Amino acid sequence: MGYRLIWLAGVAVIAGPASVTARDTPPRAAALQHVIDCRAITVDAQRLACFDREVAALDAAEMSNEVVVVDRNQVRAARRTLFGLPLPNFHLFGGNDDHDASEIAQIEGKIASASVDTDGWRIRLEDGSVWVQTDGKPIFRTPRPGLDVVVKHGTLGAYFLSIAGAPGVKVRRVL
Repeated sequence: MGYRLIWLAGVAVIAGPASVTARDTPPRAAALQHVIDCRAITVDAQRLACFDREVAALDAAEMSNEVVVVDRNQVRAARRTLFGLPLPNFHLFGGNDDHDASEIAQIEGKIASASVDTDGWRIRLEDGSVWVQTDGKPIFRTPRPGLDVVVKHGTLGAYFLSIAGAPGVKVRRVL
């Protein structure tokens, strides 16, 4: 557990455990920071002019995709869509994505199609994700379109797929 060192009037003070360091939190987009900086202006007319100017610039940046604004529900939807894919952590969702309390532990869906290949079952869910069996264990419930599926995040990057409540098998996402 890391501790944050705070310098206060030339004296070092140890704060409690640092859960997020400056390195973990990406800087704000410049266009957003300019809007926030307007709050420091004390003259009302100048502050309003600053807000008008900087909000227009932020709006233009968002419209041209230079700045992307998402809310918590959009972040959750994106995480669900990306569940199981081996992607690098770009901190796109704020803070430390690997240890975020809202990390998705499982997804639920329905089978769209299933087939057997040399390694085991290949199962496509209705959301378009494709999962391939990696452990060679028998699947106790034959995968058929429309059956409910739960894919759970296991330890050490493993995923387990369970069909209609049957015991799960180890899988990896390929699409």
